[in-house]
Amino acid sequence: MNHVLTRGLLAAALAALCAGAQAQTPAASPQALAELAKAAPHLVAALECRKKLVYTDAVKVFIKDPNSFDEVVLPAPLTVFGIKTSTINVTEDDQNGGGGYNARFTGLSQKDAARAARVKGPGYKRHVKGGGMIEVGTTGNAASYIACIYGAGEG
Repeated sequence: MNHVLTRGLLAAALAALCAGAQAQTPAASPQALAELAKAAPHLVAALECRKKLVYTDAVKVFIKDPNSFDEVVLPAPLTVFGIKTSTINVTEDDQNGGGGYNARFTGLSQKDAARAARVKGPGYKRHVKGGGMIEVGTTGNAASYIACIYGAGEG
């Protein structure tokens, strides 16, 4: 299968899921906020495509099934590429040999998200060290996304 097509389909699927999936909203209790503080460095590193997600106990509080394609609404925002978001999803295996991490930004244009992630148009994609690729897109619901995609036929 064409690697570019596979990656594009994965990114589109992640964006669609972020736009339309049912959110799981953890309670914003002091314990949930403390767990998020512990999980945040791992989540942000994965969302910014600096390294694959490390599943610490704190991360597992929020990412219960890394292959569910479910949208996760965090109890407080994370800062990803300098932009705050509370809506993410994680897919370790898309059944096509790839997976990735996705952050959604409501009310932010694709162009502004791309600028923050240092991705240039027209394709809004950038390869990163370690074999990943950052892609910026729009969900069509007045939101943009930044996805970190791994695999999908890379060699």
